[in-house]
Amino acid sequence: MREKFCPKCGKRTEKFYENLCAECFLSSFSISKLLPEKIVVRRCKSCEKFFLKNFFGSKEEVIENFLKKFLEKHVDSISYRIFENHIELNLKKKFYDLEKSEEKTIQLIEKRILCKACSMKSSGYFQAILQVRAPSSLLEEIKEDVEKQIEDLSKYDKLAFISKFQELKNGFDIFIGSRNCANQIARNLKLKYKAKMKVSKKFAGLIKGKKVYRDTILISLKS
Repeated sequence: MREKFCPKCGKRTEKFYENLCAECFLSSFSISKLLPEKIVVRRCKSCEKFFLKNFFGSKEEVIENFLKKFLEKHVDSISYRIFENHIELNLKKKFYDLEKSEEKTIQLIEKRILCKACSMKSSGYFQAILQVRAPSSLLEEIKEDVEKQIEDLSKYDKLAFISKFQELKNGFDIFIGSRNCANQIARNLKLKYKAKMKVSKKFAGLIKGKKVYRDTILISLKS
């Protein structure tokens, strides 16, 4: 049988991968070069959340989501460790019956900012008013319930914040940054407390030529 040799390195080989031996084929490209040399994460000086691309949350969460996007497109597996100012990664990708493994260190740069949501919160921005009218014995419980729901929803909705709280004799009004958040909380309160719910909309102006409305959601419980 005629012996076969790799045209690049000259070594004898039994199997070719795109006309190269396994070693030359794997060394002909780098998957780690597809990742940046440095990543800039922004940290809000008010809410302390981290922001990277379209992701926000803890430092670990935003980096993990960023790497998941890379994993979907380019590699089969990623393992990594986050240090104070860098990330150490191990990347693996299968080609035919071969596997290429590479290591990479990415510089991690942190910048302090005031995020858009916190800026809007400090300016008193809101999309909805949640009005709660209930017996005094339930008001503190409902308030804590609303605050807990907003805390949970803020992991997914940047505008899930309270910009203003007004205490009244028979209840309270909460001004909420996100209309979707306010409506979801109202529906939850309606089911949990068997309350009545009424929604009204008020024209608030134009943004980029589109009409903007604010919701007023009334949740009322019998005394």
